[in-house]
Amino acid sequence: MYKILLSLTLPLYLFSGELFVPDNYQINTSEKIDYIYTEEYAKVLPQIKAYQEHIMNQYEKEFGFRLDEKMQVGIASNRNQIANAMATPTPLNLQFLYGAGAGNVDYFCFDSWMKTLLVHETAHNYQLNPKKNWISKVSHKVFGNTPFSSIGPFLMFPIPNMLENSFILEGNAVLNESRFGNGGRLYSGYALAEVVVMANAGEIRPEMMYNSTLRFPYGEKEYIIGGFFQKFLMEKYGIQKVNEYFKTYSGQIVPIFTSSVFKKQFGKPFKTLLSKFVEDIKQKHQGFKVTDGYIVAQSQFHLPFNSSDGEIYTLIGDYLSSPKIFKFYKSSKIVEKKSGSWRKGEVFKIDGKYYTQTSSKTSPTKITMGLFDEGVFLKDGTDSKIIQGFMPDGREVFFDIGNSLEYPHIFVGDTFYDTSNSSVYVDRAGNLYYFKQDRNQRTLYRDKKPLFNYMGHYGFVTDVDAQGNIYFIAKSEHGSTAYLYDGSSTKRVTKGDDVIDLKLINRDEALVATITADGFRYQVVTLSPHSQSVTPTRYSIEDKSSKITKNIKMFKNSTPLESKEYNSLAQLRYSSLTQALGYNSQDGLMLSLQANFVDPLLQNSLTGLINYEENRTVVGLEYSNSASSVEFGASLFGVEHKDGYFLNNDKEDDYGYSAYLHLPFLASGYWRGSATLDYTKAFNSIYRKPLTLSLDFLNHKQYGFSRYPNHLNQLSLFFSDDRENKTYGASYSWIHDLAWQTFIGLDASYMQSDISDMGVEKGIRISDELANIQEEKAQILMPTIDKTLYAKEATTAEISLRKTFDTPLYFFSSPVSLQRETLYLKHKVYDLELNQESKEFTESTLGLTSDVVFLNQYIVPISTEIIHNEDAIDDNLFRVSIFKEF
Repeated sequence: MYKILLSLTLPLYLFSGELFVPDNYQINTSEKIDYIYTEEYAKVLPQIKAYQEHIMNQYEKEFGFRLDEKMQVGIASNRNQIANAMATPTPLNLQFLYGAGAGNVDYFCFDSWMKTLLVHETAHNYQLNPKKNWISKVSHKVFGNTPFSSIGPFLMFPIPNMLENSFILEGNAVLNESRFGNGGRLYSGYALAEVVVMANAGEIRPEMMYNSTLRFPYGEKEYIIGGFFQKFLMEKYGIQKVNEYFKTYSGQIVPIFTSSVFKKQFGKPFKTLLSKFVEDIKQKHQGFKVTDGYIVAQSQFHLPFNSSDGEIYTLIGDYLSSPKIFKFYKSSKIVEKKSGSWRKGEVFKIDGKYYTQTSSKTSPTKITMGLFDEGVFLKDGTDSKIIQGFMPDGREVFFDIGNSLEYPHIFVGDTFYDTSNSSVYVDRAGNLYYFKQDRNQRTLYRDKKPLFNYMGHYGFVTDVDAQGNIYFIAKSEHGSTAYLYDGSSTKRVTKGDDVIDLKLINRDEALVATITADGFRYQVVTLSPHSQSVTPTRYSIEDKSSKITKNIKMFKNSTPLESKEYNSLAQLRYSSLTQALGYNSQDGLMLSLQANFVDPLLQNSLTGLINYEENRTVVGLEYSNSASSVEFGASLFGVEHKDGYFLNNDKEDDYGYSAYLHLPFLASGYWRGSATLDYTKAFNSIYRKPLTLSLDFLNHKQYGFSRYPNHLNQLSLFFSDDRENKTYGASYSWIHDLAWQTFIGLDASYMQSDISDMGVEKGIRISDELANIQEEKAQILMPTIDKTLYAKEATTAEISLRKTFDTPLYFFSSPVSLQRETLYLKHKVYDLELNQESKEFTESTLGLTSDVVFLNQYIVPISTEIIHNEDAIDDNLFRVSIFKEF
């Protein structure tokens, strides 16, 4: 006999997880922008504000409208040392900026990190804001900041441009970041080389650019290839036409027809223009040369080479399993690889131990940059430093994060040395080599002394030989290559236009990193020096008349703006009204309505809920707050139900409530630990009112795009008191990857209660409910059980095996593509000590999870499984669900 469960959920698009760790924030309010920031930004904020207002004034003209909602800009404190930023119209019109980007100067080719973020992210706010069609305008006023909503079968899109593809959104933002005299990725030789190799390989196709794929260059294509595509459009149609595209896109009632919008805006469909872009790249770069050396290794990502003790080393990997330290011995040319759990970052070898320059939590309330070991534990003394190298006497050469909001500030030991616009190379004698930028002129320095210059923003030193020749990477006509400076002139030393890094092996040979359409190759090449100047960069897309471009001075301290303390509760604002629709064979039609309120830092949220099922209606209110080191929250629910819904109708309460305190006490390396105290009166129970204390420990390692954790250890302990009935328990989960995307898992749990009494709902609850609004620890979910049981003692054990297959099947015009699939087997045993008997159940599960790419970019895991339990009334359960396990 089969029981069928089908579900369709329209989820609320809200952020999960913390964006900023707690700190003392203040808020400045004005007509167009509210800034939320900490004291270290107070004196520079007036100039940040003036610069961003120049951006907004120009964007209003180019994008063709004014924002219909005030922008909320959060600037992360120095306790959030991340090189990142984001902008989003949900749940409010938000922008989040992180100041620790100095280490990315070679990749982004910027003059100022903060200016790059402001131009790029503000472009996103304008891209996503327009609502040209009347249905979106009206539905936005009613349903607020949600991507879509519905009335019955009629779909509405209050923020239509949220369905625009990242290839267009990020590409356009990269174009704009490169227009205002601040450098940008469009001036990078690395970026140009990537575009050319992908074009030559036939990989720039609509279905590969528009879909979320698991192929090189992964998400980078949206920024790099997308950026060059937008540059092509700008050169052909002008910036006004390109930026106004987003207003035109928002005119669609159903905003998914990219090609028709392209045809309306540019006169040609997307496929045609993308094809012409590829032809243009191929024609302009026919002379692109591919390096033909001796290949010693390959990787799906590249991090800077480093060298010491006669070896060259870096971190390599396949984005599916643990990364490896790649070691190349100069004298023997032998290669060694060592697997480990290092975070991605430049590798340094200190006292025989390898560290990576990266960012990680060092406590629950601090994210730190520095050198981290294999276990991702911070090396003493490297906190808040971006290490560049070491002096002969052991002093560190580093960028100080607190002083490098715009561009790197070099420190040697505790002393400020100079500013830079590139990474720093330190030779054996302790000389420092770096580039500085003056508008579009790039100058090489050695120990504060200028040596020579060229026109461009891309270039960094990689090595110095015994004769004092300085080797550096810079732009070639068709990509990126290696040069040397001998004190009087420059020489090109590698033939390829795909060379992005170099370390000398000896006087005549070098190990180079090259970019291909499949990833990165590390090759031994013979150097071939010949006189050649660095290819000058052309700045044809710069808007030299713009006030933004003319504002080239770095931000200076000035009188702080008027502000007040940021109170997350007082800053709660209405976000959206969202809905969910579902159906299953037991509860029938299910409908949920949620009114959502959040603050601009997403530190607290308030949700009003109405949940309708065939047999009951639940009305509730939930609140959560993570503004301090102790998180807390509460909920209150009222229930209206049909007679007989509970076991004992004359004693039911028709309401539920809960409150919790959550304290994360461990966040270091891969380890996380937290304690939770919660009290619950479940709305779906007559009696149960457990007070529970739980401890959770987690060690979670998941590399790149691996479908499941590569290694997981999770232990949960709890003690619960429910109406003087004591229950305690523990659960443990373990997962480890095997070869070829295969994963084995073990799960076990044990719980014991003083008594079990079904009549008053005491004991360990066993039920088939898959998604409770309120959850408690003293329960076990068994999908195949047909009635709720209460046990005095319960033991479960499960073994699982999963095998993931890459099954790329991508389409441009179809709304559905396929990324990969996972076949899984599970066998679970339940040993239950009930009030008057012992029972044992076994569930065997065969399932398939398909990672479907919906609308070219949203990964939706659809699982189809059959669960067999010969001891259940319905011995086979077939279900289709949308969920992600980890």
